[in-house]
Amino acid sequence: MRSAIFTAVIALILVYPTNVIAQVLPRGPQSGGEYWRMEFSELSHDDKRSIIAHEVFDEVLSAADKKPGPTPQLVTLDEEGFPWARSLADGTILLTRGAIDICLSASTVDEAKARLAFVIGHELSHQINGDFWHFFFYQGVRPETVTDPEAKRTLDEVVKIARQTDSVITKEMRADQYGVIYASQAGYPVRKIVDNDIDFFTQWAKATSPALLEGVEYSSTHPGIKERSAAIRLALERVMEKIEIFDKGVRAFKKAGYSVAKYYFESFLSVYQSREAFNNLGLVYYMMALDEYFTFSPESPHIALSIIIDPSTRARKTVGKSPFNKLTSRLNPEDHKIRFLRYAQTAEGYFSEAARRDHTYSAARNNLGCVYFLKGESSSAVGEFGRAISLDPKSHEAYNNRAVAYLEMGNGLGVDLSGKALADLEKSLELKKEYPDALYNLAYFHKKRNEPEKSGEYMDRLKSVAPGSRFFTLETGGD
Repeated sequence: MRSAIFTAVIALILVYPTNVIAQVLPRGPQSGGEYWRMEFSELSHDDKRSIIAHEVFDEVLSAADKKPGPTPQLVTLDEEGFPWARSLADGTILLTRGAIDICLSASTVDEAKARLAFVIGHELSHQINGDFWHFFFYQGVRPETVTDPEAKRTLDEVVKIARQTDSVITKEMRADQYGVIYASQAGYPVRKIVDNDIDFFTQWAKATSPALLEGVEYSSTHPGIKERSAAIRLALERVMEKIEIFDKGVRAFKKAGYSVAKYYFESFLSVYQSREAFNNLGLVYYMMALDEYFTFSPESPHIALSIIIDPSTRARKTVGKSPFNKLTSRLNPEDHKIRFLRYAQTAEGYFSEAARRDHTYSAARNNLGCVYFLKGESSSAVGEFGRAISLDPKSHEAYNNRAVAYLEMGNGLGVDLSGKALADLEKSLELKKEYPDALYNLAYFHKKRNEPEKSGEYMDRLKSVAPGSRFFTLETGGD
C-alpha cells in the first residue's frame, strides 16, 4: 500500500513544477489524521506527556491566527523514533512521543512548555498558510523502510527536488518566526529558549531538514545544521525585538501619538503579519480620520462609540472611546474631506485584513463597524457590530455601538428603532456594570425622549463611576 501511494505522490511531484507543489492540496489516505491513528498507536489520554502536549496545544491554538476550514487538532503518536511533527490537510497536527520527550527534557517546566509551544506554533503556521509540502517530501514514504531499487531511485529524486526547492526552506523559516510569535502570544517564555537553549534548536533543525530523506544522521557540527540552527535563532531574535516594538506602538497609541504608533505597527508588520497589528494600525488611521472629520464637522458630539485595541499580541481591552456627532451633510473644506476619506478607507482595509486573518476576531469586526458608522454607512455598521456580537456574545463594546448605529439607521430610514437601541444599551450594562459609554448613551437616549428623570439617573451613575470624565464636557441635549 505504501509503495502504491508513494508512486502516486511522486507522479504528482514530477508533473507539477516545484514552485507550485505547496499549492496543491494533498490527497490520499496519508493526508488525513485517521490514517496515522490507524497506522500508529496514539499516546494514552492519561499519559502525562499527552496531557501536557494537548494543554499547550489548546493555549497556542487560541492565540494563533485562524482561517476558515477544518479546526486544527492534535494527535500524539506513540512513536519514539526520530522526533517529528507534521501538518496535514485535514487540520491534523501530528506530534510524536520522541518530539514531546525532547521538549520535556528541558531543565525547567516553563522551558519545556515553551519548547512545545514553539513546535506546535510552527506546525499551526503551516496549517494557516497551507504549507503541506511535508506530505510530498516526508509522508509519502519512510526512508528507513525503502528496500526496492526502483523506490530508492524515486526517493533520490524526491531528495533532489527537496534540495533544489528554496521555497521549502523559506516556508520553514516563516513557520519558525510565526511559531515563536504564537508561543509568545499564548504566554510561554520563548525568550528563554531563544537565549539559552541552543541544543534544542540544533535538534529542531535536524528534525526539520529536508536532507532527513537520505537517512543521514547529522551532528551539531554539520555545516547545514549549524547554519539552520543559527538562522532560526537569528530569525527569532528579530521577531522578539519586534514584539517589543509592538508594545511601544500600543503605548504611543494610548498617548495619542498616532504617527509614532503607525511607525511601530508598520515595523512589526514587516516581520509578522499579525491580526493584532493590522487591527491596531487600522485604529491609527481611524483616529486620523476622526481628527479630519471633526475639522469639517465640529458640532458638539452627543453619542459615544467604543473602539478596541489589542494592548498585547493576545489580550483584548478597550482603551479608547470616541465621541461622534450625528453625521450631517453640508459644505466642508475639500482637503479635510479628502484626507478623511483616504484615512477611513485605509482603516477599513486594515480592519478587514485583520478579520480575514482570523474569522473569529471580534475586535476587528467591532472596529470595522465604527469605520462604517463614521462614513455614514449605518446599516453596514449595524451588520458588523452584529457579527462582532455573534463572535463574542460578551462584547459590551459591540452592544453599545450597535445601539448607536440602530438610532442612526432609524433616523435615515424614517423608522423607529429606539426599542432595539435601548435593548442593546441595557445589554451592554448587563455585561459590564457601570460601563461609562453605555451610561452616557443612555443618558442621551432618555434626554432625547424627554425623560429627564431617567436621563439624570444615568448621568448621576456616570459621575459616580467616572468622576472627571470627558463626558461631562459634552452636552447631552440638542441635535
